[in-house]
This record gives sequence, structure tokens and C-alpha cells, in this order.
Amino acid sequence: MDRAKIGSMTAKGGFINEQNICDKFNSWQKDNEAREWLFIMGYDSDKIKSFKVIHIPVKIYFFSENKVLIVNDILKGRGGLSAEWLLVTKKDKNANDKLDWILKDINTACNFFAQGDVKISPKGSLYIGKITMQRKGGTPDPTSLQFKINPLQLFE
Repeated sequence: MDRAKIGSMTAKGGFINEQNICDKFNSWQKDNEAREWLFIMGYDSDKIKSFKVIHIPVKIYFFSENKVLIVNDILKGRGGLSAEWLLVTKKDKNANDKLDWILKDINTACNFFAQGDVKISPKGSLYIGKITMQRKGGTPDPTSLQFKINPLQLFE
């Protein structure tokens, strides 16, 4: 198996593993591994009366709280080379390849693409409004991300 597939499987497996670990901790009275983990963390499992482990979607919370800043960084950028405008063009095949275009100031475009919830797709992509974030394919580097938009949505 190539490194890219191994990296992808590892990333996807990590999310599944988080719930498995929560389940193990919630069964700490019967699960010897969970009891060992509690001991290593400094807890005496015989003295614990009860606790409930929950899976908190920290990643979603971070992106929800910082959505405007993230979208601006993705589309506009920062500093002297930050974009001020977004020009989108398309050829209309039904009208003799007539060129349609739309020109939006970058803040309007950022607000448009930021509309919508922050959520994780069943395949593990993160949606930040109308922007899709996923691990870059074709490379074994698990730290490379790509952000995708459909600029033609601005025509709607």
C-alpha cells in the first residue's frame, strides 16, 4: 500500500478511535486497559465513584468560533498582497461561448462563502460554510490541506 493511502487510513482511523477510547473509559469498571490508563494518569480506579467520558467536537468548535477569520485568510490573505476583488468568469456554451462574469469585492465574497454551518462530512472533510477543507490528495504528507470553493455559486 502506498504512503498516501496509509496516511489517509490513519487519519480516518483516528476519528473512529476517539469514540472507541471514550467507550473504553466509560467501561472503566470492567476494562483493565482503561483502569491502567487511569492509574498512569494518577487516579485510583477503586476510589472513583462515577464519571462520564464524552467526545467533545473541539475541532468543530475551533472552526465555528474562528470561521470569519479562517475564511478571510483562505480567500483574502493578509498583508500587502491580500486580495481586494474576486473576479469569476464562465463561458456560456449555449450562447456562442459568451463570456459571463461577476466581480465582487473580497469582503462580500468572504461573507458569501462563510454562510452556512461548520460540520464534518461522512468522509471526513470539514465544511466551513461553503468552503470544503480536506487533506490534499496525491501526497503522503498528512499536514497538507486544500480548501475548495465553487466560485460559480456567486452567480446564483
